[in-house]
Amino acid sequence: MAPVVTTGAPAQAAAWHNGAPKAIRGKYQAKKHSAAQGFGDTYQITAKMFRYGASGMPMVKATKLRYKKVSAHTWRLKGHVKTSAAVRFNKIDMKIYRKGKKFAATDYGTKFAKQSWAKKVSAFK
Repeated sequence: MAPVVTTGAPAQAAAWHNGAPKAIRGKYQAKKHSAAQGFGDTYQITAKMFRYGASGMPMVKATKLRYKKVSAHTWRLKGHVKTSAAVRFNKIDMKIYRKGKKFAATDYGTKFAKQSWAKKVSAFK
């Protein structure tokens, strides 16, 4: 009897998943970088929402999140933003790093800058 050979679909290591990964969920806040800045950048990530706030800028809230793991401790996060009079874009594409209490977020395709780094907090100051 001849052996049976089956072929399956190749596994995709970097598949897109719905929501946000548990590893990056939480509240994060960066330090102020100038005296004119009212507060450091804030990030809030839940299973279904990504919210970013910067002093003097409108709050950006993204929903319909999707993510995939890019490398160790680094994810790519995409979502839809509701446009308004102050927010003129409708999509986000972020690169997010998280290890321990260290957190960084920037536009996908750019390097993390000094202002990108934040720390996990229980409440925003």
